[in-house]
Amino acid sequence: MVKEIDAVYRVTPTRIELPAVGAFQYQKGPADEVEAGLLTRSEALGLLEQMLMVRVFEEMIAEVRAGAYSPLLDFDYIGPTHISIGQEATAVGSVNAIAATDGITSSHRGHGEALAKGYRAVRAMTDDEITARLERYAAMAEHLGVGPCGGRADLEEAAVRLHLYRMIAELFGREDGYCRGVGGSMHIADFESGHLGANAIVGGHMGIAAGAGISARYRESGEVVLCLAGDGAYQNGISHESMTLATMGQFRNGLMQRRFGVPVIFAIVNNHYAMSGQSLGETTGLDYLARRGAAYQANGLHAEVVDGMNVLAVREATDRAAERCRAGDGPVLLEYMTYRYKGHSLSDPQSYRDREEVEAWVGRDPVRTFPRQLLEVEFPEDQGGRITEAEIDGLREKVWQRNAEMARKAADAKEPAPDTLLLHMYREAEDGEVPEQWAAPAPVGEVPRFERDERGKLSYRLAVREALIEEMLRDGRVLLYGEDIAEYGGAFAVTQGLLDVFGRERVFNAPISESAIVGAAVGMGMTGLRPVCEIMYDDFILMTMDQTGNQAAKWSYMSGGQKSVPIVIRTPHGGGRGYAGQHSQCLEAICTHMPGLKVVIPSDAYDAKGLLKSAIRDPNPVVFFEHQQLYNEKAAVPEADYLVPLGRAAVKREGRDVTVVAWGWPVLHALEAAESMESEGLSVEVVDPRTLWPLDIETVLNSVRKTGRCLVVCQAVLQGSFTGEIVSQIVEKGFDYLDAPVMRLAAPNAVPPGAQSLEREFLVNPARIATAVRSLAG
Repeated sequence: MVKEIDAVYRVTPTRIELPAVGAFQYQKGPADEVEAGLLTRSEALGLLEQMLMVRVFEEMIAEVRAGAYSPLLDFDYIGPTHISIGQEATAVGSVNAIAATDGITSSHRGHGEALAKGYRAVRAMTDDEITARLERYAAMAEHLGVGPCGGRADLEEAAVRLHLYRMIAELFGREDGYCRGVGGSMHIADFESGHLGANAIVGGHMGIAAGAGISARYRESGEVVLCLAGDGAYQNGISHESMTLATMGQFRNGLMQRRFGVPVIFAIVNNHYAMSGQSLGETTGLDYLARRGAAYQANGLHAEVVDGMNVLAVREATDRAAERCRAGDGPVLLEYMTYRYKGHSLSDPQSYRDREEVEAWVGRDPVRTFPRQLLEVEFPEDQGGRITEAEIDGLREKVWQRNAEMARKAADAKEPAPDTLLLHMYREAEDGEVPEQWAAPAPVGEVPRFERDERGKLSYRLAVREALIEEMLRDGRVLLYGEDIAEYGGAFAVTQGLLDVFGRERVFNAPISESAIVGAAVGMGMTGLRPVCEIMYDDFILMTMDQTGNQAAKWSYMSGGQKSVPIVIRTPHGGGRGYAGQHSQCLEAICTHMPGLKVVIPSDAYDAKGLLKSAIRDPNPVVFFEHQQLYNEKAAVPEADYLVPLGRAAVKREGRDVTVVAWGWPVLHALEAAESMESEGLSVEVVDPRTLWPLDIETVLNSVRKTGRCLVVCQAVLQGSFTGEIVSQIVEKGFDYLDAPVMRLAAPNAVPPGAQSLEREFLVNPARIATAVRSLAG
């Protein structure tokens, strides 16, 4: 489809050479770094302090769980115990190699990265910025007995204590935690410092990292995203999809206006055990996972294997990778070879590994080896000269004492109040104004105008297209991407022509990587954009369920309201075209079962345009279903700008005798049935929820109060369909209004068939609705 690319291969004998992967190239020590001017005394002690902080923090978790942590003998810790003791050099070295303004994503074993990211942010702040942070969290600072006073050292210590306190408070489920206690150990996020969230789903954050990198590229922010995931995560499908998406040729080959690779460092934190399965020789066929870089880009993603037990080796390799990314030569793949001394969690008996293996790795413990190295370095006198054993011992004591004091403060802090349980589940809409730098971006091509017919009607397909155009002209943060949506215009030609209007920077094809498509949208939404991604058929949305349900739906809540996820997932659904079992389903009920999502299903062109515009402006993730059979249906659609609010139902036809509640294509069937029964003396009211979640049950109840009878119709199969939710709410809240039991009408509990005779039997139609209404009316 891309005419600019010659896709004709000449069939001549040749050999394809794969790039070599450098391994353990760093053979220097602290003295070499000092001599080269790349390491100061303060930086060296800072690296050591961070590694000690991580070690003490995680030893605390183990001791608290065992009831043996002396400052908290009275505290009962309830929560996960996935600790990374042994991996401190990888966490600290990698995070300290990137800028304080860069982003990271990490895993359920991510305490080290989170501690290092916050510490790194503090060290990069000005005095005024630290003071502002302490004043912003004045109540916490007062609880800790710190404040915005004293010299630089005092300010940094106060801010580090605040950071550590909020980390421990999050683990302990306290209101002062980074995520207000709702995220817990495995979901720590600190967006203020560029930490885009740790993730309990193995590899779940990799799509987010890819999206955040695409966002940084598009915004030209100069930021890099460091994606830290374990060796187990790199066996997961999302790792393949994320790297496939982030390495698309169009980012660098001139198809897009800017030749610039996605600035993401994909970092394999290879501690050799996903849980108990060992990647080397057991669960993979590779000696080094970094070899996989050759699968994604001809340069092999500049893959490199790094000694993850050497904080300076990690720092040096990550620094080079970050510079590559800033120069537009990303992504980069790094494999940090490290080791965790404890099991997957504290309940892990570790029966799957030898004592000799553990002892060999313990001999390379970075918390022991790095201090010994520092004692041998001649630092310049103007930096303070040699580091002494007493100084290191004092640092160990300082770190332990600080952790103990912050742990005690966290244990004594308030738990979240029960009435805050639902806080931050959905974000309230803001003023709706587009920031000045993104307002009214110029198109790159002519903007089409869609002619209405003599009655002002426009097709559903063009109404959706018009909504996209208007919102993209209004807000430069709106990007559109998905499977075959560029030149081809999508499977149903909805996005046809938009590439010519906005160019490939804002309208581009994605690989068939549905999980990464949605995951990247989450990362883009977290970092300031408003992406609209398309999944070709809603059957394929099942491929996205982790990213849709565990990422998009949850991050506003899990982050304690730190970030919203303003994304729209568009997908056609429904049958009637003979596409059979895997292209004809109506899966909206799956999405309505996931708190945090909004679910929209317009039934006509007017609603399609107004609801899509509202969805794009909404600060929450919206799944927007478009029925395949509606694209050619017409309705009156104003040319003037208008919005249809989410969460508000519409009475599509007034009636007295029976209420029919339907959404999507069945609304047209219900209206046709109602029209036909008018001659029989039956007056049918048709209510279209339009938004299944949040559900406007009040409009439904008002109709049932009037008619006393209700039929709920959908095209999905009956079992588990959203009809059950509506019926239960009617019975629960409007039982006294009913003169007859509420009825449901849906597809049979079968896989959608391909044969026309069977599909006709499978689909809801006007005649079946009319029969059900007559039955209700008696």
